[in-house]
Amino acid sequence: MRLVISVVLVVLIGVSGLGVFKTVTKPAHLYSKSGTFSACPARPSCVSSIAEGEHYIDPLQFVGNATEAQAQLLQIISDMGGDVQANLPGYVHAVFTTEKMRYRDDLELLIRAEGVIEVRSISRFAYRDLGVNATRVEKLRRLFVQKVPAAGTPDAEDRQESADEVVEQEATV
Repeated sequence: MRLVISVVLVVLIGVSGLGVFKTVTKPAHLYSKSGTFSACPARPSCVSSIAEGEHYIDPLQFVGNATEAQAQLLQIISDMGGDVQANLPGYVHAVFTTEKMRYRDDLELLIRAEGVIEVRSISRFAYRDLGVNATRVEKLRRLFVQKVPAAGTPDAEDRQESADEVVEQEATV
């Protein structure tokens, strides 16, 4: 019985140690390290505008100056509690830490001059994220549309109306 308990404890300590290591270590798949804007792995704790299927999320869009759009994104990320790790021309990497478990999630934005912002948000350790990454990207989108209306894009008016409705709902809560 002691042997079983010892083995279980060693396994739990090992898994916890791996979790801490994976959470604090910057992943190699980030654009700032690899030069490639990666798709999502098979696990469900990732969304990306370049992914397919269940991992897909629409890219952000803007009309106007990419540098100004990036500056607005940086402010929004900061307001949302993100810690900007890289701010390069046309690229932003930020880390968000979950409240309860202190897991770290990576948000990457690739800002293209033609008005498209590729987005990727992925948990470093958790297999499932209960929709946290998708929710974060949609909140970023809503706040970004409020600051930088994407007038001229096909669904800009719908997104602005939707953002206005969410703001009204939040104001009444």
